[in-house]
Amino acid sequence: MSLDFCAIDFETANSSRGSPCAVGLARVEGGQIVGTKRMLMRPPESVDWFDDFNIELHGITPDMVEHEPRFADRLPEILEYARGLPLVAHNAAFDLGVIRDACDESEMEWPTLTYACTLVLSRRSFDLLSYSLPWAAQAAGFPTGLHHEPEADALAAAHILLAIAAARSANDLGALLDATYCVLGHMGPDGWNGCTHTSSDEPMPSANPDANPAHPFYGREMVFTGALSSMVRTRAWELVAACGGQPAAGVTKLTNILVIGYQDARKLRPGEELSAKARKAAALRDKGQAIELLGEVDFVRMLAL
Repeated sequence: MSLDFCAIDFETANSSRGSPCAVGLARVEGGQIVGTKRMLMRPPESVDWFDDFNIELHGITPDMVEHEPRFADRLPEILEYARGLPLVAHNAAFDLGVIRDACDESEMEWPTLTYACTLVLSRRSFDLLSYSLPWAAQAAGFPTGLHHEPEADALAAAHILLAIAAARSANDLGALLDATYCVLGHMGPDGWNGCTHTSSDEPMPSANPDANPAHPFYGREMVFTGALSSMVRTRAWELVAACGGQPAAGVTKLTNILVIGYQDARKLRPGEELSAKARKAAALRDKGQAIELLGEVDFVRMLAL
């Protein structure tokens, strides 16, 4: 394994997150920056206008993108440059949200991607007054004076991740995420999960192999979404592991049970009533995967069996 990823940074034409007008990329292979790229593009037709605020922020004007391909035609080039590597962005919630929203505006299916967020990693690694890109880049030994220039910002994000990996003696992205107690973000046609840190610096507990095989959680991979009122998330992990189940951070093809706690509407996508994990579990069920959805009351009752 080696430290391979592609840092990415989008600029938008207006207040709509689905209006990308430029992207910067910095590809890293074997822990070394091997190339950078900047591409201009026209936003999707439905959001194709420029706000003065955005122009002042990044300096990109309508005339500069007039003859450039639209996002729908640029996206394959972006993905080709990334070569299937995990994406990395500073505040990945925004940059990956640009891809999702621009795909929606273009009536395209979301691509399948994995990603990490240097904002999340910086908060786990530095003690700063601000964790914005210029501050985090300074802490990583890569000061940048060109904030909102997409190629420079992507390069800064790459240096931030490399500096954190060096400090953690992490030789690949998986080891870095383990060392910082973070999970990789995922997106695809069926939904998305963000790159987040766990609620504790304790590693995910392993299933107890000596637990009662008759327990309904034994040998099953279990994921939680939403807040539990009866216990903190880490305590739920411990109890699942004690019963022989394996707690996991995100919904995958290995997930058997999703426990759904209180869904905070402020953390949901506009118009949605369920979290990304719950939507992904439902989509996998529709495709034939055996995933059981449990409410908190049923989860607590089953723990006592």
